[in-house]
Amino acid sequence: MSRDYSDHERQSIANEEYSVYEPSDPLTIKNDKGELEDIGTVRQVIEDETGLKAYVVESLDKSEVSILYEGSKEPGKDGWEVDWKVNDIPMAKNIITKKKEVTPQLESAATTLNNVLENYPNAKISVYAHSLGSMNAQYALANVRDISRISGAYIYQGPNIYPVLTEEQRQRVDAMKYRIHNYIDQRDTVPIGYPKDAPGYKAELNSKNAVGIVHHVDSNFNWDPVAQHMWGGYVFNEDGSLRIKKDTSSFEKRYSSGLDKVSSGLYYYAKAKEALASGGYTSGEELFLDSEHALTISSGLHEVANAGHEEIRSIVRQTHQKAEKIVASTYQVPFGFILSPTEVATAYSDGGVSRTTIVDDLDHYFYPKIKKVEKLAEDFQSLEKQIADGVHKTLDNDKELAGNFKEWMKVK
Repeated sequence: MSRDYSDHERQSIANEEYSVYEPSDPLTIKNDKGELEDIGTVRQVIEDETGLKAYVVESLDKSEVSILYEGSKEPGKDGWEVDWKVNDIPMAKNIITKKKEVTPQLESAATTLNNVLENYPNAKISVYAHSLGSMNAQYALANVRDISRISGAYIYQGPNIYPVLTEEQRQRVDAMKYRIHNYIDQRDTVPIGYPKDAPGYKAELNSKNAVGIVHHVDSNFNWDPVAQHMWGGYVFNEDGSLRIKKDTSSFEKRYSSGLDKVSSGLYYYAKAKEALASGGYTSGEELFLDSEHALTISSGLHEVANAGHEEIRSIVRQTHQKAEKIVASTYQVPFGFILSPTEVATAYSDGGVSRTTIVDDLDHYFYPKIKKVEKLAEDFQSLEKQIADGVHKTLDNDKELAGNFKEWMKVK
């Protein structure tokens, strides 16, 4: 929407799918500062015979539109039987048996997302969902017409529908994998289809064979299973980040920008290759495909290397600051001592504890490693530039080929 929200704030946005809104209402959350904040304006309230309910929310600056897919209605409430008997239970069966079939509500959710893309052609699209809504969101993303329009998805506590997707649908969500954040609490029984720890068994917690980056929530136990399902076990840190188990999601999130360049780029490359395949490839088409493939990989590697370089620099800065605090502590006179601060520091130094051994040695250790990673990032940048320059030079010398390149780019 209008800014980068914390994990806690995004969960609050998703939770609003259960609130009652009318078109033109402002959608408001309490942000991490404890202040009420308008996220955007509700433009549509979508409800149909499949049980689907979703809000379409336009950001205040109109640059982004969000879809909030509501989860299952509470038993006893109007429409609950459609959610549970016609969608939840059949989908659970399909996931367990890996039957490639979905319910009408998921199909309606996919139509809704594509309609929003069409109705808001200049906006980026984000998706929020919980429970059954998460299944709706996963399937909608698997069928979206233009993956470049999706800025991010934040889905919670839903079953893993990846097993029921076709190969084409899997390729589409895999292309957006590093923009989709899929949160599951294994203490909740609803999100089936994901690896889970058990007594005496430690599962490999990763994002394989699932829609998006799977964040395995390090939750607290709640005696009320409904409360557990409704984010009741989530624990947020002071900075608004969510407490997560040791899984692959922290790495995937940290390098998501570069990984997304590669995954989405290779998806476009595969589509272009498929479109140009009839009758074999001309030499020009082969050059186009080779250059696109090389640029996709080199650009992604460059971005990942840059992210790694910045992360190492950040770690070194924090370590240096801690080392400086340790040095400063050597001048503090322990209670009951009659030495001066200088004499205390001298005593530490005589014992081998000084600025040289704490700060300088640390800096000398890290400096060559920083330079090595910096050189790696520069090399990937240089490689990317060399490939791009080579392609441009070829096209400058062949106007017909340049025209063909423009047409082939539209195929992606």
